[in-house]
Amino acid sequence: MAQRLSNYQTLVMPDYGGFDLYDADFDVRDNALIKPARARAAAGNGLEVCVVCAQTRFKVRLVIETWTAEPPLLDDCEGYEEMQMEISTGLLVISERTRGAWDISIPKGTYRSRISFSGRDAASQMAAEADSSTPSDGREGTEQYTFQMWPA
Repeated sequence: MAQRLSNYQTLVMPDYGGFDLYDADFDVRDNALIKPARARAAAGNGLEVCVVCAQTRFKVRLVIETWTAEPPLLDDCEGYEEMQMEISTGLLVISERTRGAWDISIPKGTYRSRISFSGRDAASQMAAEADSSTPSDGREGTEQYTFQMWPA
């Protein structure tokens, strides 16, 4: 049975439509990931995960978890993407693209990973109804992304 080893939660401002997750040694953004991420909410290449959010005026909640084995799918999950992720430095970077980036410690290794999402449908509706001239003041929106990692 899979056991959760760590749980990190933060709010991320989806600058330029999304955010990225990558190992600290990988600092080049792979623009080829943007198109598939737009179609599926997220895409990865083994070194980076690109997430395209439904709305960009409000912060999204990001949860990062490490597990001993493949965890069960979240109950409130609207969809997900699975991929592999290499963490060679032990530092996973969370990048808001031009606004800021920070890292968290993750044990070095090769992981299977899943990024699942919820609240995208509500966020799309909220974005369509929002007055784009009014700043969001960094408020939290309805979207949530959970990035789960377990040994490959």
